[in-house]
Amino acid sequence: MSGENSDEEYEFIMGWNIENYLYCWQRYGEELHSPLFTATSMKNTKWRLSLNPVGDTKKNYIGCYLNREEDDGPESIEVYYVLEILGIDGSVLGKKNEGKHEFIIDEYMGDSSFVEWTRVLQFEKNNFSPLNTLTVCCKMRRCENRSKECMQMFAKTVINVEKMSSIWDIKQFSSLKLEQRIPFVMKSMSKEVLMKLNLFLCEGRRSDEIIFIDFDCVNKKMKYFYFKVFLIADGGNKIDCNQRDFWCKENEKNWMFSLRLTKMDLLGKKDLYLKDDILSLYCECVFPTVISFEGIVSTKFEVIIPLSVPKVNIIGKQSDNARSLIEDFKTLYTDGTLSDIKLSTETKSFPVHAAVLCARSPVFKAMFSDDMKEKIKGSVDIIDLDDDTICRMLLYLYTDRLEDLQWESALRLYEAADKRMGNVIRKPLEISCGDNAQSVEKIRGQSSKITQITMLPKQRHLKHLFQGDFQLDETLLQKILHNSTLNCYDLLVFFLIF
Repeated sequence: MSGENSDEEYEFIMGWNIENYLYCWQRYGEELHSPLFTATSMKNTKWRLSLNPVGDTKKNYIGCYLNREEDDGPESIEVYYVLEILGIDGSVLGKKNEGKHEFIIDEYMGDSSFVEWTRVLQFEKNNFSPLNTLTVCCKMRRCENRSKECMQMFAKTVINVEKMSSIWDIKQFSSLKLEQRIPFVMKSMSKEVLMKLNLFLCEGRRSDEIIFIDFDCVNKKMKYFYFKVFLIADGGNKIDCNQRDFWCKENEKNWMFSLRLTKMDLLGKKDLYLKDDILSLYCECVFPTVISFEGIVSTKFEVIIPLSVPKVNIIGKQSDNARSLIEDFKTLYTDGTLSDIKLSTETKSFPVHAAVLCARSPVFKAMFSDDMKEKIKGSVDIIDLDDDTICRMLLYLYTDRLEDLQWESALRLYEAADKRMGNVIRKPLEISCGDNAQSVEKIRGQSSKITQITMLPKQRHLKHLFQGDFQLDETLLQKILHNSTLNCYDLLVFFLIF
């Protein structure tokens, strides 16, 4: 089927989040399965998603499949389906184009080279796997006798991981001989010995003495682990020496791990790396223990609206309920009910609601992201804005209104828009220019000329612009000269508005 479909055109959507996906222990050719999805709107058929985390028929690619499971539905069901890997914002990052297939029980369809494994887990981890979570989505609809409602089910699989770290000091490093082994033991949080390590020197092709570590995995239940080694320099700085993952196979006890360093490298900078002739390594090991949770976490239904239903244009109309909503939000701001964060100037604190500010301003949305919110700890200092400007800015964010603007307060609010609201408030300020709208367009049309003039010294280029090209009076010119913290283009627009 050609063309793109919106979610409303599908009658069954499955979403599957896999937390700590990076630490899947499945080897090449092995599968990780989702919880079971039951499509009650599609004859009670049952479905499951499955992944080959490190490849199936093609190495270094994630395989992704849709499986029909044993159910009480029809012997066969013909569907259109699409498989996707989604980003944190819902954007499609990997996709198998929509296909038409007649599924029988215990049949699967998909792609063994859905997306490159190394690309997902290493180079684009922040985009594909936010917080180390992979999201898989499948959308389906029957070719005939479609349901009039869309059923959406969301499932989660949580891989529990344990992380341990140790500092390993190798004393008298300069006297270490080839093949001489320095032992070390790493233990779990419960003090159980998990692996034994040995550091030793091995002669390289150029007679360099390369530093290696070998592993002996004592805990036979460990299926997979990710190991990192950092060199601790003088002052405590950590330098990445190497990191890689290991799959524990039967009858395989030992693994070799190069630190990508030679003895000569370290001796050449012994004041930095070998204080008191001690080589200090920071070793970190992360390994999965069990799947701590797997199941359906939410289900919802939506009525499918036929594409032929005309859309009603309500732009420009505002119901009494909408006006009441604005007043309710204004009360929410002025009363501070259930506020969860504060904006603080030098003299006053303003209780606000992070959800409202995130919805209205991309600047605040970035500020209140999960990573930043922990650092903010309930209060944000905004000492570059005064109380009145903060108050007006918040009132606009909550109510979409600009009230009682005078020249000075409007200028401060316009400056605040650059720092705290992006372009959220600029457009309403420009719309309010009324009869000066043509002048604003004139400025925009001469932006290249303005840029050339602004290369002149400040007093000259402002005077040239305002008295020569736009013929503004002397009183207005003096105001501009004393309030030229904005760039020249913004000043022109602003002063034509007010």
